[in-house]
Amino acid sequence: MHLAPRFLKALLPVLAFLAALWWTEHWAVVFLGLSALAVAVIIHEKNWQIPALRALAAVLPWSVKVDLDAVSMMLPGEWGIGVLATAVVLFTVREKSWPKGWKNGLPIVWILTFILPVVLSSMLKVSVKFTLINAIYVVVFYYGTLNFGREEAHRWIRNYFISFVGVALWGLVQFYQYDFNPITIVGIFKPFYYSSTYVGAVAAIFAGYFIGLAPKARKNLFSALVAVAIVVLSESRAALLSLVVMLFALGLLRLPKPARILAPVLIIALGFLAVGPEKIREAFTYNRVESHDPNANVFEETLSVTNVQTDVSNMERLNRWVSALKMFQERPHIGFGPGTYQFQYIPFQEAGLKNRLSVRNPDDVPQGSGGSAHSEVLLQLSENGWPTALVFVLMLGLWMGRGLWAPAKMHWVPYVLGLTTYVFHMNVNNFLNQPGFAFLFWTFGAMIMIKSHE
Repeated sequence: MHLAPRFLKALLPVLAFLAALWWTEHWAVVFLGLSALAVAVIIHEKNWQIPALRALAAVLPWSVKVDLDAVSMMLPGEWGIGVLATAVVLFTVREKSWPKGWKNGLPIVWILTFILPVVLSSMLKVSVKFTLINAIYVVVFYYGTLNFGREEAHRWIRNYFISFVGVALWGLVQFYQYDFNPITIVGIFKPFYYSSTYVGAVAAIFAGYFIGLAPKARKNLFSALVAVAIVVLSESRAALLSLVVMLFALGLLRLPKPARILAPVLIIALGFLAVGPEKIREAFTYNRVESHDPNANVFEETLSVTNVQTDVSNMERLNRWVSALKMFQERPHIGFGPGTYQFQYIPFQEAGLKNRLSVRNPDDVPQGSGGSAHSEVLLQLSENGWPTALVFVLMLGLWMGRGLWAPAKMHWVPYVLGLTTYVFHMNVNNFLNQPGFAFLFWTFGAMIMIKSHE
């Protein structure tokens, strides 16, 4: 009786695959897309969303970049995210579990602000792909967490961390094979993480997360120490400084509510008065410690952040920031299009800030000159204009304010401390378009806001 319908269901993907091949030669992309749709339907019908999300979290750190002619993908991670995006949407429709309240609708609003910049983009295909990727991340990680709850998302985070530690050990072995040559530190985590800075940012979030969980179980303190050790291994100055900011936030959480505002203002004011503007100017004018000096220790490398005279890494960041601001000035309302900064910023570079890492020819990028705007907010201003950046800042401010200002709710502390590291880090780097980082960012945000959805 049911043989014919089952046969038609099995035949439909095959017919769709053949029809798609009629219109394009990129058979690998077509196959991955249709197989993702088929697997998503199976997951939905079997109600396997939770085990699928657990598996996705475990494989994300081990994903590698694969070129598929038309596109490049991190497999199996990005394919799995596409599968789960469809599965989460189907689950939401079936269960009618729409996000409640405008606060949980902010991620959707953020994505909606991409529409006009995409339509008027200087590179339409790039912008469509970039927007689709960000929308999928929001659906899977933010709304997936709201749908399946705090306890389940906690397991995803644990699975990710276990795999992440494995990748860190891989990097350590690679570093050993290079005789711990500091020049090689940037690429020791490849092919899984494209840079040590990326690894440092992820490890810093985990450090905050496990420190927040330490009062519940001492084993979490061990996990926090492992995360801090990975930060040190990455030699990321921003990640190290973000740990200091996170510990400061932890101290604020121990204070009464009014003191949480007064204490930072007082400390900054006293620090400024004690050091004075002259000392601050000297730190930026006369500091000659360089981040890539093989003889510099971790402390000296961290201090090199104020060297904007000879440290090419710092000079190039300034160059990228100024370029982003110039792009924003030219198109303040719609930007140049999502995902286009790295292709459009070259003519906007300041001549006086150019250095050996500066890109002059997009087809001949200097070694070590990766990344884009090196600032999450400036990147969004240059690519999408002020509406997207405004919604993003509002959303992030809502998360942090909810966590830092609310009464002592210990279940929020790990996620607030984790995100605090990125509130600092996002001023000098941007990783939200990377699946391994988007997972943590959106999941942690949902974990803070989940109370309003339960």
